[in-house]
Amino acid sequence: MEENFDALEVIARTRGKVELDSVPTGGKLFPLWGWLAAVVYSLEFLLWQLLHQEWCLWLWVLIPAVGVPLMILFIRKDRDRTHMRTRESRLVLDYWIFAACVFGLGGLLFGFTGIYEVVENPLMALLMGVGAFITGGALRFRPMVVGGLAGAAMGVCSFTLQGELWAWQMLAIVASAAVALIIPGHLYQKSVKDGI
Repeated sequence: MEENFDALEVIARTRGKVELDSVPTGGKLFPLWGWLAAVVYSLEFLLWQLLHQEWCLWLWVLIPAVGVPLMILFIRKDRDRTHMRTRESRLVLDYWIFAACVFGLGGLLFGFTGIYEVVENPLMALLMGVGAFITGGALRFRPMVVGGLAGAAMGVCSFTLQGELWAWQMLAIVASAAVALIIPGHLYQKSVKDGI
């Protein structure tokens, strides 16, 4: 009888860890990445409008330079529960790794070829929105799904800002970060904290 009790206890603890992983540390990471993108692209837009210097368009490099170490710090603080993953959390993690590679490699490629004003900014807003949509679906968190759709729509619409208007695409990234990551991220943090 005692063996059955021990087995049930192990199953209950394992189930608890798996359920915890379906509530990822992303509650902190969504606002982190959203605020980084919003602040850096706002600064980039303002400096571009004031100075019109090419180096202003490379400020986006600050996002991974600051965000990756902070993300690693958040994840390491929460290492206990990250060793067991659900299918949904794996899907979300895989998408965000893919999106980070696209952001980084695409940003460098578009920056060096000089076509950033055509594709890079709308693509970043679109990927941010799609990522929030996928994450919201996996977490079954409706505000993130809606925010992700709105952010992706802003990315698609910002493709129309070409020619003299291309710099305004940076503000589309700021708006996409706000509706897809910052607002839903804070709402998600609050719902996790409240146990909803």
